[in-house]
Amino acid sequence: MRSRIAVAGVVTASTACSVPAFPVPLISSRRLPGGVHFRLSGSGHTVAKTVTRLGSEVAFATYVGSDLLGAVAAQGLRDQGLFGPGVQVCAEQPRSLLLFDPGGTRSGTSDLRDTPGLTYPGPVFDQLLGGCDLAVLSNISFTRPLVPVAVERGVPFITDAHLVDTVDSAHNRDWMAAAHAVFCSHEGLPRGPVDWVADMWRAHRTPVVVVGCGADGAIVGLRADRRIWQVSPVTPRGVSYQSGAGDTLLGSFAHHYARSGDALTALRAAVLSAGWAVGGEPGTDRSPTAAVQEELVAALGLPAVQRLR
Repeated sequence: MRSRIAVAGVVTASTACSVPAFPVPLISSRRLPGGVHFRLSGSGHTVAKTVTRLGSEVAFATYVGSDLLGAVAAQGLRDQGLFGPGVQVCAEQPRSLLLFDPGGTRSGTSDLRDTPGLTYPGPVFDQLLGGCDLAVLSNISFTRPLVPVAVERGVPFITDAHLVDTVDSAHNRDWMAAAHAVFCSHEGLPRGPVDWVADMWRAHRTPVVVVGCGADGAIVGLRADRRIWQVSPVTPRGVSYQSGAGDTLLGSFAHHYARSGDALTALRAAVLSAGWAVGGEPGTDRSPTAAVQEELVAALGLPAVQRLR
């Protein structure tokens, strides 16, 4: 039986361009056949697409613009099976620009237009949660009023605080205090991932805490048994383009966790998904399908784990 997961987050119309190196040299004009890529991006979109490609059903809560870019985004969501009753209309489509070098290093700029100031309608999200096993609420401000909706519905949710340096973060507090699982990056943590997990347990009693550690894999802390594990990194196709890897990690984890309820095994599968994704080119579908994931597991097994505490 397929899991059903509600995802709330932003969709951006994204342009990516390769550069020879950073810092970027000044070139007044250049031709770059095949070097400029346009695609839909954004944390909400990447999570929703990853969950769908792995085989779960998605109820997607997001915005598309009433402008030309919004029409493109809406068609893209239709093509991917993600356009449904949860898609609302805003004035202008969020957009982003990303530069990347041959080694996969990236530099991005986002322009979310007015979406952070919007309030996603709670009754619409409440309807989307019907029959859902799990939800993912990204930490863009329009999902903040959806936190109590998920709590009242009794649907556990995952959130991603991205770059965060305190368990009492003014922006992230509402999500972190209520989430069943909290993701974040290791970058910016004041005392490292292991201490962060312990701090989250003390501050918010968070059942599952995940820290993405880039080239060092990921760490998961399970409050029920007070254990912390490190999942080793794996990059089956090497590293070509790293943007969206953290969102692929989250989407894959949500899919596997909704099916199994085993956070450690779900994270091992998610690290494998994200490691495969960073080997793809920016203009391709870099989230693995269920068939690709099965082939990876058959060929490589799940990434190794080490208990840290």
